Amino acid sequence: MILPKQKQREQGFSLVEVLAAITILSIVSLVLISYFTHALSYSKSNQNKTVMVNLARNALFYVQKQNYDELSAFFREGKGQLSWDQCTKAGACSYDGALFNTAGKAAPPELYSVLNPTINGIDYHVTISYQDKLYDQMANSANVPKKEGAKYLLPVIVTVQPSSDVQGRQSEVQVEGYITDESIR
Repeated sequence: MILPKQKQREQGFSLVEVLAAITILSIVSLVLISYFTHALSYSKSNQNKTVMVNLARNALFYVQKQNYDELSAFFREGKGQLSWDQCTKAGACSYDGALFNTAGKAAPPELYSVLNPTINGIDYHVTISYQDKLYDQMANSANVPKKEGAKYLLPVIVTVQPSSDVQGRQSEVQVEGYITDESIR
């Protein structure tokens, strides 16, 4: 039995149809690969930001556990900040040429680790800065609770940055907070 010519021509795909299908699949694949690559990069960036926020919170919690009167005197004397570049591994921290010294005490040795942490092989640098303008606003406020609260609070901003600019990392993260007097903790 002989098949009509039309049925013989419908037995498979032509080379043009196969090439068109491959081209369409390639374009769709490139779009999907681009999407997943971008998502992976975004996820890594968020992971690094989360690490830096946690390091900032850790530094803030650390200084909150220190003696409020000593820190208050240190910040209000015009030193202004505790910075990663002012400490050595030996635990000595210098500020304006003098060792961190309040009430005759040297800086705690763990201060270096708080201000210079290494996480997943990446070195980070932490700076804790006193916000004197915010303190002045609180202390001179017409709002009585704010004015009274200024006696017990030191407003600070904690800045964390990676030691080197590596792709996918935020340049820095800042967390604001307060160092509170032990009498209200």
